[in-house]
Amino acid sequence: MKAVIKFCLQVLYNVGFMTFFLITGPYFLFTLWRRGKLLPQFGQRFGFYSKEVREKLAPGADLWIHAVSVGEVKIARVVIRHLREMRPDLRIVISTTTGTGFTLAKKRLENEQTVIIYNPIDFLWSVVHAFKTIRPKRLILVESEIWPNYLWCAKRRRIPMYLVNTRLSDKSEERYRRLRWLVRPLLAEFDLVFAQDQTEVTRLAQAGFAPETIFDLGCLKYDVAEHEARDAVDVTKEKAISTWWDRTGWASDQTILLGGSTHPGEEEVLVRIYRELREQWPKLRLVLAPRHAERGAAIRDMCDRMGMRAVTRSQLAAAEATMSNGSTPDVLVLNSTGELGAIYKRATLAFVGKSLRGHGGQNFIEAAPVGTPIVIGPNMQNFKIITREFINQQAVVQVTDEFELANCLHALFASDEIRRELSTRAKATFEANLGAAQRTAKVIISSLEPKKEAATVAQISPSS
Repeated sequence: MKAVIKFCLQVLYNVGFMTFFLITGPYFLFTLWRRGKLLPQFGQRFGFYSKEVREKLAPGADLWIHAVSVGEVKIARVVIRHLREMRPDLRIVISTTTGTGFTLAKKRLENEQTVIIYNPIDFLWSVVHAFKTIRPKRLILVESEIWPNYLWCAKRRRIPMYLVNTRLSDKSEERYRRLRWLVRPLLAEFDLVFAQDQTEVTRLAQAGFAPETIFDLGCLKYDVAEHEARDAVDVTKEKAISTWWDRTGWASDQTILLGGSTHPGEEEVLVRIYRELREQWPKLRLVLAPRHAERGAAIRDMCDRMGMRAVTRSQLAAAEATMSNGSTPDVLVLNSTGELGAIYKRATLAFVGKSLRGHGGQNFIEAAPVGTPIVIGPNMQNFKIITREFINQQAVVQVTDEFELANCLHALFASDEIRRELSTRAKATFEANLGAAQRTAKVIISSLEPKKEAATVAQISPSS
């Protein structure tokens, strides 16, 4: 009976998905064409590969890791680093969905043992052709990227499937419960599910994953932040940052308030608060690092209208001399990418954005290893696990609105002792949560040896 139900679900899904694609496909393809991303590797999106790629894939793969975009590629990267330490000979295929994810994977991960491809659209024939070409021994999906035909094809081929660094968003949990008749048989196909903490273990079981397959291996985002912090320790990069930073004319003992990954509306809030704070702390300076660097010029103009002399990072980089006392800026707008992690080290205090005026929040974890005291707003829906851990350890301050943010920043600037305590707790919380990448890699390596993975999971789970 189960086989009949499963067959009916597969037919229903594939007919429905094909119908949906026929309706939305032209827009999807037009969007790719407009962005100039349609022709490169276009066939890979349907499971077809060039002769060069087929030759690389010819030996087959020990692991097929699917990482949809940049964030997931970064997670895959830290796991692969440990995998390579244990088994340098592993053949790995990494598939991505987005162009940015593909570019990052090619740049950071591709070598003789690692092949980067676009994942095929979830048509049955596309996925079947991809499996025949790649011939993986294990299928590993990062976070919550679940496509039915991937799972069904892997199951028919008796390929174990793992879901790593898994969490459920509120929307996913609601959707899984609403479509439980369709979703639960699909979720039960996974052999192992690696949750980010014990709370997620319970939620995943309630959503439909088989309870006996779910283990708490910790959150991989801590390992990603550590990896990126190590990458940020680049003498050449630090020298370049120091060159344009020194052109602000700010004194070495300047107090810095940093607004990191800010969302529209939050910059105005920070400038208003900054104007009040500066009356008591004249040496205080403000750095604004918007989530989207292209907003830099507009933010600079906004600061000027609010009576604050502002300069962008681009202007400083193009300047030929240090700004004099008469032109020293009140506000620095970081209109660049890839430098925020290094700037956290220069901040006295950081507010991490898209949490006050936006929705979902931004990842504040890269500020923790350098000991920057962190303040966040109420909207951290996309980072619930990390936020919950830091709040439990009193390692971050969360405010509810602009008024509370102003009072909080005033209290923190008024007390060196409170800032030091917050800094110490942030670093300690960060360090206590490292190791998920190594634990995940150990289970994957053990899984390549029959009947060992379950025992390995039980031994290395943080809760064991």
